[in-house]
Amino acid sequence: MEKIKKLIKKNWDEIGIAAALGHFSMTGTKIDYDQYGYVIEALKRSRKDLHDADLEELHAYVQSLDESQIPGLVSNIKGIAHEVYFVEAENTDGDEVKAYLFEDTNHKGYDVVLYDEEGNYTYLQLKATDSPSYVDEAVQEIGRENIVVTEELAEKMDLPSSGISNAQLEYNAEKVVNRLLEDRHLWEYVPTLSTWSIALIAASLTKRYIKGELPRKQYIQYMTVYCGAKLSKILIIIAAMSIPGVNVITGALLFLKTVYNFRNTFNT
Repeated sequence: MEKIKKLIKKNWDEIGIAAALGHFSMTGTKIDYDQYGYVIEALKRSRKDLHDADLEELHAYVQSLDESQIPGLVSNIKGIAHEVYFVEAENTDGDEVKAYLFEDTNHKGYDVVLYDEEGNYTYLQLKATDSPSYVDEAVQEIGRENIVVTEELAEKMDLPSSGISNAQLEYNAEKVVNRLLEDRHLWEYVPTLSTWSIALIAASLTKRYIKGELPRKQYIQYMTVYCGAKLSKILIIIAAMSIPGVNVITGALLFLKTVYNFRNTFNT
């Protein structure tokens, strides 16, 4: 037990930073896939270079946009999310009819294809809107039988419903974009990490001061120097961990240092 305490005390900064990294990776851009997965898929489909992107890459992309571009992004992914939602719902409703999306999100005329086991195909255009005039244009162009709309207009215009409202699509698209816009980074953990690390030093020095092992002047000097050094160490490590490429090397060095100290502690 004493060796474990010694190991933790000696590697407290590294252990704390590792815990912070773990927490950051779990909560940095956490989005409920059960509720918003189709919106994330829509964002990936909105650009070819995002097709294989993870959440961190999507976060970086959304963060790179100007504020004036955000409404256009929301509108774009809302329309694509409508198609993704409809296809997922059609493919999980238990009947023999299946659906798929065209690879190109700007496919001319249609967005979704329905097909059955007998080889019958139906081409559909989906409209995520609450504007009847916008839908009327599509009806005139390709016919009512090929149009699917959101819930607000389905009953009003006697058209098939996709099963989701335009308002819900817009809300969910905005929710995901706003979540990805949140500027979260490792620097948020500096106050907590530095507080705990400095508290350990302060407790140890104070204990020695109370026992009379340190005179008051030396106690104050040690508190200033050691606590300042601890804060500087944490700031340097967090800065290094925040730089792409450098963070990999820094993480490897921290791991090796911890392993080395672990081996030395239990071999003595």
